[in-house]
Amino acid sequence: MNSTGGSARQKGGNMNNRKNLVLTALLLASAGVMTAGDVWARRVSVGVGVHSGGSFFSLGVNSGGRHGHRPPVRFRRPFHPPPVVCAPPVVCAPVVLTAGRWIEREERVWIEGCWLESVDACGRRCKIWRPGRWEIRRVREWVY
Repeated sequence: MNSTGGSARQKGGNMNNRKNLVLTALLLASAGVMTAGDVWARRVSVGVGVHSGGSFFSLGVNSGGRHGHRPPVRFRRPFHPPPVVCAPPVVCAPVVLTAGRWIEREERVWIEGCWLESVDACGRRCKIWRPGRWEIRRVREWVY
């Protein structure tokens, strides 16, 4: 109420109505553009920001750039797996020895003397010298 008893008239009321009409038209136009075509909508994103308390309005358009953008399917190269390379099979020829035989022969081998640890009759540990000796061992050889 003002001093004359009438209601206070807000300044710029007609301006706010025009601004709201323009923002609504822009919002509807951007929604129509985003649904216009599947290919174009995948590449372009549109954002609108409106603040009703003051004079704030933003409009953003993004063309996709490098991130998230892929060419349509018709331009993609078909995927071909790399060729499989197999090594040739290994050929092993059997070794045949026709002339030859196994023979067993005996060899005399000298075994060095050593100390052996043992237990005597009273249960005590003691060391005993075992002298060196000759042993006969069998050896198997292939003879051609």
